[in-house]
Amino acid sequence: MNRFLFNSTFWISILIFSLILVPKLQADQNDSRLDGLFSNLKTAVSLQKALVYEIQIWKIWMEHQNPKVQNSMTNGIEAMQQQNFEKALDHFTLLIQMEPEFAEGWNKRATVLYLMGRFQESETDVLRTLELEPRHFGALSGQGLIRMALENWSGAVQSLEAGLRIHPHMPGTIRNLKYSRQKYKESMA
Repeated sequence: MNRFLFNSTFWISILIFSLILVPKLQADQNDSRLDGLFSNLKTAVSLQKALVYEIQIWKIWMEHQNPKVQNSMTNGIEAMQQQNFEKALDHFTLLIQMEPEFAEGWNKRATVLYLMGRFQESETDVLRTLELEPRHFGALSGQGLIRMALENWSGAVQSLEAGLRIHPHMPGTIRNLKYSRQKYKESMA
């Protein structure tokens, strides 16, 4: 399972670095630009082309017009990068209390809870993320990782497939789906 934790941590670091390079947008999961970006993401013919849209989507998801909410997001991400998960959890919990309709706050807290090994709580936050943003491929991929950790192979396959229907070019998710399908097959034998 450490291999999956490394893969998710690696991609989180790459994503955070990429977001720093993209100009700021003032938005969240309700931004009207997302529809076109999701359409382009789904039809992108390569990982490189898909990453252009993915980065824009993440940037929109992570921006909030309330400076206090944005500050909690920034501080939580910094704490996550420093692997200070308790501090990150505090920041994301505060963010959710201030803005309970902000999907990315729930997703970030789900990520921290996953990294802390608190899988049931993490999945609860993933479900809330998906209520607010059903197209959240990151939350679906994360849900797949949670279910893999719990050895719920059929649930992992279901979540990972759902994520790939939205974003077909996630290398880690593709690998995790292949692994989960194999484990599911083995568990049925």
